[in-house]
Amino acid sequence: MQPFRCLKLFLFCLLLPTGAALAGNQPNHIDFAMWFQSGIRDTPECDLTYQDDRYDFGPEVTNPAMSCPDSFAWKLFTQVVRERFWENWTSDRQAWPSDPWPRCLPGGATENCCSSLEGSNDSLPEHCPVFPGEAKGVPQQILNAPSTARGLPMTVATGHGDHGGRSWSDVPNSLKTMVIGNLQKELVFRNRHMMNYIFDRQLYHVEGLKAVYQAFTEKLGANAPYRPEILDPTETFVQPQTPAVVQFPIKSIVVKSNWMSLENARKVGLNPDDTRLPFIKMDLVPKHEEASAGKVEPHILIAFHIVSKDLPNWYWSTFEHASNLGRCDWTGCNDSFGFGGTIPPHVESGGLQGAAANYIPPHQLKETGPDKTAVFDLAKSYAAADRMTRSLASLLAATGIATSTEENRSGLPVPEDAAWRSYRLKGTQTDFVSSTGRATLLGNSVTEAGLVNTSSCISCHARAAIDRRGLVPFGMRINHLNYAGISESATGVPEEGWFYVNAYYGVNGQSQATEVRAIQSDFVFGIRNACPMTETSLGPSRCAKVSKTVGNE
Repeated sequence: MQPFRCLKLFLFCLLLPTGAALAGNQPNHIDFAMWFQSGIRDTPECDLTYQDDRYDFGPEVTNPAMSCPDSFAWKLFTQVVRERFWENWTSDRQAWPSDPWPRCLPGGATENCCSSLEGSNDSLPEHCPVFPGEAKGVPQQILNAPSTARGLPMTVATGHGDHGGRSWSDVPNSLKTMVIGNLQKELVFRNRHMMNYIFDRQLYHVEGLKAVYQAFTEKLGANAPYRPEILDPTETFVQPQTPAVVQFPIKSIVVKSNWMSLENARKVGLNPDDTRLPFIKMDLVPKHEEASAGKVEPHILIAFHIVSKDLPNWYWSTFEHASNLGRCDWTGCNDSFGFGGTIPPHVESGGLQGAAANYIPPHQLKETGPDKTAVFDLAKSYAAADRMTRSLASLLAATGIATSTEENRSGLPVPEDAAWRSYRLKGTQTDFVSSTGRATLLGNSVTEAGLVNTSSCISCHARAAIDRRGLVPFGMRINHLNYAGISESATGVPEEGWFYVNAYYGVNGQSQATEVRAIQSDFVFGIRNACPMTETSLGPSRCAKVSKTVGNE
């Protein structure tokens, strides 16, 4: 036999499918694409336990946010629930007052200025940011329109416009998550470490943000190549300080939560009274208009992000309720610590021993004919697709989370609520691209409704920036459209041109100097809620000093 023919026969044998594959179970184009989403995030050396009020990831782990990102997500989950983020942390509206005052100066006037970050439940502070903390009572939090999701009214999704809509069953599957995105509302909470930094650096008003941009460009123009010294992010100052670089403390945490009224939940096929997979419920003010404060309605928690500064470019994780329709659509669900998926029988019978159970792929519609065409089967349930691991069960028990056996009907969540067991980690993100250069993706079906398949939390938030006006110049989405006409999110590495231009006349009029278009605000888009202290035509329309004829929400 000739050598070339031997080589061809050898390669043919290597590529010959197994018996299971020959039976029609070989991977298709969707399966191969999802392979890039299914990477096992935690190293086998991760061993998360909780004892004596301390989390331990095992003796070999020195950087759990990087080496054990999925375990770390559940660590944060139990941490923020134990701290009752919904009750004790500051919401966006509490962080950025509508008619802000500057910080008081030592020995100066004490009127019309903010002397401290006040411990208060005021959900609509007028002049100074507040932190609920140990304040008695509970803030009457006011829900806001979602900042990321691209929603679609049911009347539009069913093709009936203003002439009245049909039922949920008439909404095309490809548009259902966008209808859900339209009906849910949002609350973003920040912990004390973040709020101390925002207050001390005067990042709660436009003039403070503008001063940061000016400090950066002035020091660049005068001191290049030497960088401006970074003030200790944990230090508080009696004398107000203007940083030249925004860098939040390592202990900073954000929880971005999504809520839906019981009425709307039933409209979109969710059962808010489900006893098998119960929802966390909370009484909230249903509209973001300030006039509606005081009127509360019960809502269910359907999704949330937990983001922390444990990494220089932040650590990103997202969770969804197990019953959410389309929870693992587009990119799948990936959790190597808390909930394991079910390995299909044909995989194990095909000889793949010890197949990892960390990944739940999207549902597919498959053609069994000669073309073997496959497409996504959207907006279906994944509620039965996973099971809690012993590791997570032990962690919840040790931290006192979800230990109750009775339904909480109080209208205020508690850490013991059994409903906390109904939430699933969708995925984690620690870098812009993989080690092979592929853009990483992360988003959930609610918070990023309509753009999950192009959602990248880290890439999107890299665009959070401050320009010379003290405003955020970039949106959360770019001018690329998906199949439904929805703007996509930025993915992959940030573009240098967003921030710098090598101008012939740059800073201070110097030739061949760097012109600064905007400076990063350390991935925090919340600063776009800042109101000005002086009259202007640009800014959120709720601001007292912004012209009501030109609103920029």
